Amino acid sequence: MPEIYQLEKRVEDRIHEMGWAELTPIQRKAFPVILRERSALVIAPTGSGKTEAVVMPILSLLSYKEPKTRGIRMLYVTPLRALNRDIFRRIINYAEMDGLKAEIRHGDTPIAIRRKMVEEPPDILITTPETLGILLVGKRLRLHLKSVEWIVIDELHELIGNERGAHLTISLEKIEALSNEQVKRVGLSATLGDPNMAARFLSGVNRKCAILVDNSIRKYEIKCNYIDGSLLDIANFVLNHFKEMNEEKRTILLFTNTRDEAEFIGAILKAKSPEIPIEVHHGSLSKEIRESAELKLRSGEASIVVCTSSLELGLDIGAVSLVVQLGSPRQAVKLMQRVGRSRHKLDTTALGMIVTNRLDDELEGTALIERVQKRWLENNQIHEKALDVLTHHLVGLSLNGSFSLKDALHIFKRAYPFRDVEAEDLDSCLQVLKSQGIINYDGEIVRRRQRTYDYYYENISTIPDVQQFEVIDLSSKKTIGRLDHFFVGEYGEPGKTFVLKGSSWRIISIDDEKMELHVEPISKDLTTIPYWTGELIPVDLSTAKEVGRLRRQIISNKSEFSEEQRKRLLKSRECLGVIPDENTIVIEKKKASNVIVIHACFGSKVNQTLATLLSTLISSMIGYPVEAKSDPYRILLSYVARLEAKDIIEALYDEFDIEEILSASVVGTHPLNWKTWHVAKKFGVISKDAQYDRRASSLIQKVYEKTALCKEVMRELFLEKYNILTTREILLAIREGRMKVIQSQVDDFSPLAKPILEYSSSFTTLPAIAEKAILDLVKERLDKKRHRIMCLSCSWESVVRTKDAGESLICPICRSRLITSTYLSDDELSRIIKQKIKGKKLKSDEETKFRKAWKVSSLIQNFGNRTLLVLSGFGVGPDTAARILRKVADFDQLVREIYTAEKTFVRTRGFWGD
Repeated sequence: MPEIYQLEKRVEDRIHEMGWAELTPIQRKAFPVILRERSALVIAPTGSGKTEAVVMPILSLLSYKEPKTRGIRMLYVTPLRALNRDIFRRIINYAEMDGLKAEIRHGDTPIAIRRKMVEEPPDILITTPETLGILLVGKRLRLHLKSVEWIVIDELHELIGNERGAHLTISLEKIEALSNEQVKRVGLSATLGDPNMAARFLSGVNRKCAILVDNSIRKYEIKCNYIDGSLLDIANFVLNHFKEMNEEKRTILLFTNTRDEAEFIGAILKAKSPEIPIEVHHGSLSKEIRESAELKLRSGEASIVVCTSSLELGLDIGAVSLVVQLGSPRQAVKLMQRVGRSRHKLDTTALGMIVTNRLDDELEGTALIERVQKRWLENNQIHEKALDVLTHHLVGLSLNGSFSLKDALHIFKRAYPFRDVEAEDLDSCLQVLKSQGIINYDGEIVRRRQRTYDYYYENISTIPDVQQFEVIDLSSKKTIGRLDHFFVGEYGEPGKTFVLKGSSWRIISIDDEKMELHVEPISKDLTTIPYWTGELIPVDLSTAKEVGRLRRQIISNKSEFSEEQRKRLLKSRECLGVIPDENTIVIEKKKASNVIVIHACFGSKVNQTLATLLSTLISSMIGYPVEAKSDPYRILLSYVARLEAKDIIEALYDEFDIEEILSASVVGTHPLNWKTWHVAKKFGVISKDAQYDRRASSLIQKVYEKTALCKEVMRELFLEKYNILTTREILLAIREGRMKVIQSQVDDFSPLAKPILEYSSSFTTLPAIAEKAILDLVKERLDKKRHRIMCLSCSWESVVRTKDAGESLICPICRSRLITSTYLSDDELSRIIKQKIKGKKLKSDEETKFRKAWKVSSLIQNFGNRTLLVLSGFGVGPDTAARILRKVADFDQLVREIYTAEKTFVRTRGFWGD
């Protein structure tokens, strides 16, 4: 092996041969560390050559060092398959230059190539975290891992904050225990909020890891543009900006936060300017379409590529002139990563632009730009002691032979997220596995069983399987599309709104068993950004507080923003008497209203926590349910009767156990049921392909209440939805007077309250503009409903549509007015009527049905064909029909009441039994 300085010279020469004029700062820092065979975390901007800073010296070392045995010597783990393709293209060339062989292995790798890999293992294997989990239990491939010397984790920040990353940390420890070599770990990232924590996550417990940071800060030039208009206006703005760009090869990467947005604005751009080559790229598109878009982007054929986070990571996508972000990206780390895709060289300024038609996003986007300029990035929350991850790895260990609790604990405690795991935690996981017949466990030794293999391979991915809900428009009874169950389970609540197929909808109810989402159209501009989807990326406390500070600056004329923003804030101050900011909570109460808006600049998770606490506490105080909604800057509380600000003040100042209240508040909710269902799959309690069953989920919660399964459910819910620690600090600041709480009673809600009011729950009132259009659709459906009408005097019957029934209903045979109505397939009522006419005695249930028919007949005699109109409503029976008919005379109001009754039935039918 040559001396270090000789190796450095060789690697530097190789870099020059590849076309680099000189080493980049991160390459100068990394080469000596890697060549001295040290573990390292390498943090450098996109375009800095950080991949080469790590890979080139490792390959050089491997080429000089004779392997003890044939096998895989370097693992390159990437979070995305698309990243695999790009990295593979580059690394295979680098490896060949050093006489080494590189291969790629993931879920799409053909069987023939996999078999060849077993017989002839490559020196370098590029793979994903999930495939690495499979390699660790393969009889022959596992043996090839005994030669591993280096593990490189690319885009480390994408793995720190999720269970994929937690699962990977244990896989790394298993390789460490398996390899005959001293394993070095290297992590790569462009954006990290907490490098020290990331280094511990990467290297494990009590291991040294050098942190190498590129201090030659790349410049970011990002503007935030508010467009007072629709998505069409935003599309025009982007197209005009593109046409005005002076560069010969102009390329814009336009990021959206959702697939629907990407498809929608992509379609608008193509329709507006068919002469401009426009591509769309997101995870739901086929592999061929995605690869085609990437190729066109690299070659310069595509002028505008509309994409989601699918192009956020380190793919080599060629020269990009400008990155445009539609709406707020919600996190500084995402903004920095996305804008960093432009002008993909370290010595050039990255150019970006946030374009939005929401005033909240204008402030939030500006706050995020400031954070990027200061390199003040969000910290990732690690999944500590994820019991479902432990469960899967315990089963994996059993596939390699029997083991003791002590053996497993020794491996797991070396992984940083599991440093505090105890034998009791492993035992609780193993008890659930044992109860399902997945493993044999006697309290100390674990052995595999017949089900072990199936369970392990079915659950190799920590990402839940995506089932879909059918979305049904209640006003027309038509299916309008489908939504991933993840969205529905986590964010689908009655009253929330979203965008689908370019239109805005409000959720009426959720049928878990039929996998149906019942909705109504709302009068929103077609461009409204999906409300619940944005919540998947939470806004953190620091960004929300920065928004509060910016509000204050705008009022003081110290910041330049749109005139619409300034007017909104001035009018809100006039209305409230104060502007809500990072140090001031404002409780806004409209006179004679049952809704209160609490302005609180604390971010998504803190406000979600406060909303849940206040709803639960106030409900217990007054004895009736209080509904709560929240966004990063507001909390909305609503109640069937009057709600007073003093109730909120009293709750904020009360002393209580936050975890206990949150645990009680999620009982019976959709998020708890969904989370239980998915965690139960990961524990092997239900099969991987089982369809969601709400009742079964509730039963699982009861049966496994004190087990690792339910403990894991609550851990995940608390981590994903709430921020208990910060909420506790804010409540203490309120009680100690360090945080001001101001009450404001208003004649009409302030402009700052409007965003959350527009998305608040409303089952009995429709938006005024949308009402007529919706009611027309409802009336059209009711008119087309077919009824089976029968004569109670002679048993004559016929089928008639509501609109064809005429003003009065009379039997054409006996001229009787005793006409009743039922559904088309109701042969039983026909039989009962005939028995009654013959004077036969009816059974108890038959008598009940006849009395119901008589009641319908009475309504028809009194109200004519309006009775059929009301009975056409979904779930509307004679009692509800009687109440509506007696209460309402106006026809439009009648249709409105029918629609309201339908929605009430859809929401509450789960309580009426089968």
